[in-house]
Amino acid sequence: MMKPFLILFLLIFFFYGCKGQKEKNDYINFLDTKYQSTGFFIPDISNPYPTYTYSDKKMGVFSVDFIGKSNETQYFWSPNNSKGFFSKSTNPENDAQNSKAIKKLIKENDYYIVASYLPSEFITYTGGEDGEFEPKQNAKTTFYLYEKNKWKQIGKIETSKIPEDILAFETRLIQKFQTQVNKR
Repeated sequence: MMKPFLILFLLIFFFYGCKGQKEKNDYINFLDTKYQSTGFFIPDISNPYPTYTYSDKKMGVFSVDFIGKSNETQYFWSPNNSKGFFSKSTNPENDAQNSKAIKKLIKENDYYIVASYLPSEFITYTGGEDGEFEPKQNAKTTFYLYEKNKWKQIGKIETSKIPEDILAFETRLIQKFQTQVNKR
């Protein structure tokens, strides 16, 4: 009688122990090519940079931004740069969506790679084929910096409070993170 009870107890313990382990090690590699299916693009903003986005109803939504570590690298993506990405373009709108050309020109060591992630529990999907969604009230977006082959959390903010100038905001998060790391 005691033996079946012991086996049942061990099975339950093993099942919940493995489940807990899986949750602790839950990790998203935002750079995985499976998340790049919508392609790289250059947003139409005053200081553009390469980026891509991904949305999944179970996981949530994120974008991955490539911010130049030098002014020269950052300015390469500006439509005003006579020697940059758009310099020979006859159709800048199309070229801004040319994922293969954009990806080919990105040398990861020249960029700060920042992911902004909004988990599914903070999202209400509104329908539509494009996966349209709205952040829930008090939704929080988490920002990660890819450094030394690891994603490191550099900030978390209420989604509605993210400034319009996302480049300046992410740059400040990177600077703050690096200052903290250098103090250690």
